[in-house]
Amino acid sequence: MGTISPIGSEHIAKTHEGYRSHGVAVLMPGRLTRYLLREVLLSWLAVTVVLIVVLLTNRLVQFMADAAAGDIPPGVIFTLLGLKAAANLGVVLPGSFFLGTVLALGRLYRDSEMTAMAGCGIGPARVYRGIFALAVPLAVLVTALTLIWGPAAEREADRVMVNAQQQATFGGVQPGRFLTMGDDTTVYVARVSADGQMQGVFAERNLPDGRQIWVADQGRRVIDGMGQGEFLVLEEGWRYEGEPGNAAWQIMGYVEHGVQIAEPPPIEPGVGLDAQPLSLLLAAGHAEATAELQQRLSFPLMVLILALAALPLAKTEPRSGRYGRVVTAVLLYMIYFNLLYTARDWVASESVSAWVGVFWVHLLALALVVAGLRLRLGLRAFRVVR
Repeated sequence: MGTISPIGSEHIAKTHEGYRSHGVAVLMPGRLTRYLLREVLLSWLAVTVVLIVVLLTNRLVQFMADAAAGDIPPGVIFTLLGLKAAANLGVVLPGSFFLGTVLALGRLYRDSEMTAMAGCGIGPARVYRGIFALAVPLAVLVTALTLIWGPAAEREADRVMVNAQQQATFGGVQPGRFLTMGDDTTVYVARVSADGQMQGVFAERNLPDGRQIWVADQGRRVIDGMGQGEFLVLEEGWRYEGEPGNAAWQIMGYVEHGVQIAEPPPIEPGVGLDAQPLSLLLAAGHAEATAELQQRLSFPLMVLILALAALPLAKTEPRSGRYGRVVTAVLLYMIYFNLLYTARDWVASESVSAWVGVFWVHLLALALVVAGLRLRLGLRAFRVVR
């Protein structure tokens, strides 16, 4: 009968140790990355939806108040909501990604999954591989949103708003009521047909040297039909022009007569710095344009810095509170966000040099993240686990 060599047990132990060290460390990273990516992605999407709903709710209340006051027609509310959401998405995504990542990693710590990963030789470097698998593409997306797509959506929202305000002027016409149009014109309509044709129209305009009064059987609204701007086109009526108390009045009959109600809107109505195209900001050269450009570039940087901050901030004891670190994450993000806008105002007012700009805020945040990595995770956080 053969005998078992004592070397055999050592070989089995070494084989098992080799499988554990190499099998987990080499075969698991792909699955681990996909698992972390899925957990972070689901939490991030949930937080993003909540933040966008909150943002759109505030906008919806404002637009509904404008529609109730007759400033805009109700039909453009959802168009404006969509454009405003697209314009502000690049600002929302860094914060939602940070909070979603803290939530996802906090759950892994609370359920002892991070402890199990550490026991298998999975260090923070492997965890960060899963986080940055989402953070890097997201930073590229935020760059496109803040530099190009967001400002374009803001400009389109301005144009839709100007046109909507013009439509609301005539949309507020009600039979038997006086309505002020433009700065100095008052209109009264006896009846409005189903197709929007106004019947029994009276219009009055106050001028520095007197008044103009129109009386017509019918009227309709025309934009850019009789020239640049918005017109009230009257048919089959009379025009009276003179000064009250003076018998010298001019009376003229007409078949069709146009009364200009509003001047043509500018090509780019109400375009602020947040809606300026990137090419104009680069060509401007003044302090406010520089501050706006640096702020737009700050949001992609925020994605990457907050991705680094999520892991040490999310570290908690097993079976601890679910949302204990979320409150801290929200406070830190608000401080970061407000400091960024404060630095932007300093650059715009030339209180701070454009070379310093807003980047000192990111350097400060990065220094705090490095300190958190050392204190919360130890120096091993910077060593790749093999």
